Amino acid sequence: MNVLPEPRPGQLLLLAAPRAASEKMLAFTARLAQAGRLRVVDGGNRFNVYLLARLAGRLKRETLHETLGRVWFARAFTCFQMAALLEQIPATPDPTLVIDFLNTFYDESVPLAERRRVLEACLRHLRRISHPAAVVVSVRPPPPPHADPTGLLDAVQAAADLVWYPDLPSAALPLKLF
Repeated sequence: MNVLPEPRPGQLLLLAAPRAASEKMLAFTARLAQAGRLRVVDGGNRFNVYLLARLAGRLKRETLHETLGRVWFARAFTCFQMAALLEQIPATPDPTLVIDFLNTFYDESVPLAERRRVLEACLRHLRRISHPAAVVVSVRPPPPPHADPTGLLDAVQAAADLVWYPDLPSAALPLKLF
């Protein structure tokens, strides 16, 4: 299944994939912007407005400015900025997408206990925002076989109503010469 499940109001959907599934999130943003207003928060500097414009232009023949005008966008560069942005978002029926949410929390210059405290505050804000509207959060898990030693990914997974790992193409088998 490579299609993002349709989130419902009151639901916190977590998408865990390499590169935080930034292309899937942009395609989802374009589709949602066709239908109405939405909010996008970028924690990993992965939001590409040019690709979004191209994707939005393919979906429907409507004024591109109208579609892009429905997208409220903000970028966080620290976990503290992420918390401040999420705190400012009102609980409205507009869906919220958070791209590469945990990226700002992997800053080792912030003590782990502080990052966990800020993450818990962010998760409370995401839950509050999700009551009237769907919230989709993407994260980039560590590559196998490594685990997340900080436990931050586990905390986000525990808070989510649905965790989705998109089907990834299987690695090509090595060719045998003989």
